[in-house]
Amino acid sequence: MSKTKYDQLVESALTYRTDVLEKAIRERGAVALDVWGRELDIVNRHITVDRELVEEAAASYEELGRCLVERLRWSEDAIAIAPQGSTNTKTLVRAPTAERFDIDAVCAVDLSRVDASEPMQFFDDVGRALEGYEPEEMNRCWRINFPNKGYYIDFTPSVPLDKVPAGQRAFVRYQPAAGYESTALAVVDRPSQSWKTSNPAGFAAWVNDQAKRQLLIQLLLKAEAVAKRADIQPVPDQEVPLSDTLRVAIRLFKRHRCMSVRRGQIDGKFKPISVIIVTLLTQCYAGLADQQRRYHHPVELLAELAELLPNMVERHNGEYVIANPTVQGENFAERWNTDNGERARAFTHWCRLLVADLTFILGATEPAEVRKRVQKTFGCEGAVVSPDAAHSMLTGLAAAQPRQVQPVRPGRGLA
Repeated sequence: MSKTKYDQLVESALTYRTDVLEKAIRERGAVALDVWGRELDIVNRHITVDRELVEEAAASYEELGRCLVERLRWSEDAIAIAPQGSTNTKTLVRAPTAERFDIDAVCAVDLSRVDASEPMQFFDDVGRALEGYEPEEMNRCWRINFPNKGYYIDFTPSVPLDKVPAGQRAFVRYQPAAGYESTALAVVDRPSQSWKTSNPAGFAAWVNDQAKRQLLIQLLLKAEAVAKRADIQPVPDQEVPLSDTLRVAIRLFKRHRCMSVRRGQIDGKFKPISVIIVTLLTQCYAGLADQQRRYHHPVELLAELAELLPNMVERHNGEYVIANPTVQGENFAERWNTDNGERARAFTHWCRLLVADLTFILGATEPAEVRKRVQKTFGCEGAVVSPDAAHSMLTGLAAAQPRQVQPVRPGRGLA
């Protein structure tokens, strides 16, 4: 059987791994795994954005959609508002400080109902319609700051790619990858003043599909047993949260990145952006699944991902490449090749900090000391969890995921 791309990337990364974390786990034994896992679970729950705040943000972007309908006199069924980014992949995390989190929302407009054929005019029209919200112009979105709220919204105007006139489609930067054509959008790229392909729904589907692949032996055997018994319905995903180990890794590692910036260990200007962390970890997880690797405990898998992460970045003709799996030719590491290596060095340094901090955690086995080290590492001093939640660690490491912000509901004119 031929190797997949992600299988090959993992195979290469395995030759460079240090095995520091694997050795620490081996030395302390299986009992310590549950102690570490319980404390990491507490952090995972602690960094979850409150559901009420996410729902409040959802109401705000619905409000923006209604504003466009009213001020631009668009047909109510001509636009759809949906979340994108971390909210859509269930990897949104609280910042370690009082700073607000961002909700990425995409506004897709049906060109058969709305005149939006000229990209810059379309982008500017949306901005003018949102003037009452004091929108800040970004490269391809309008940033809306809500005073006295715990969030801001990056609002991206777009059109379905297949609705772009054929004469213009040939000039759209990038094309959708095979299998992701139906979710592809054309967004406005202000620097080039033209359309550019984007695929937030496709990207979220890719992450979600990989996350469903089970690498944990206990849950894999359980799933196989259930599948063989026709009288038993499969357990819903939320009841087997360890199947979300990939998302837990993304959330914990993103939090660690934020703490590294806060501590001055890496420059915030060059920190690894979230989409890069998500892409590399998902590629790594997919490669491990393609190799049919199995793990007895989620902490073992988290350690494996941390050690392989720094060597998952591709190099083509001397340039860094982190490919968007849903858009042909889009390179998330594009800026790494124009900054004299600053972002690449920051990423490598952060990966070393991550492994060093996890090694520090794995150096303890006494529960109180493990708790102290975990909470210090992730900036969660004082975090607590209910006794029931702590008791269910083996089925709860990934349980506390922020609920996905729902698109505007049918019947409200923006579905």
